Amino acid sequence: MSGTISPEDDAHEGPVTKGEPLSEERLRRLKFLMAIMSGFLVLTFMLVVAAFVWRISGSGGSGAGGEGAARAAHPAGWFGASRVAVAPGEKLRSVTMEGGRIAIAVGSDNAEAVIIVDAKTGEELGRILLTPLSGFAAR
Repeated sequence: MSGTISPEDDAHEGPVTKGEPLSEERLRRLKFLMAIMSGFLVLTFMLVVAAFVWRISGSGGSGAGGEGAARAAHPAGWFGASRVAVAPGEKLRSVTMEGGRIAIAVGSDNAEAVIIVDAKTGEELGRILLTPLSGFAAR
């Protein structure tokens, strides 16, 4: 039995009319197909529930006591220590936070820069290097 009803198998039994009882062979095949479909439906539902629980729990494969435990111990939005590179001799001028980003203005005697950092992750997004235009004041 292959699990499907071929046209040759149906041909010798003839078409089924409404209200006519099914033969034992057709009934057995129908039950087998229903069991397969029901099992598939249950497995699919279990997979969806497992994915939902996995997403809600916040586990991302970090292992036991990993990032999930650290996340529970800290307030929301905490990203830990983040290093922002500053050139030797540069001083912090100001820090501004708006729209989920932090702008850190640094400068020295020779140059000024604005460092843009993501407020959620602490990741440096980029730098804006401020350079003076020569002869700008003369125009």
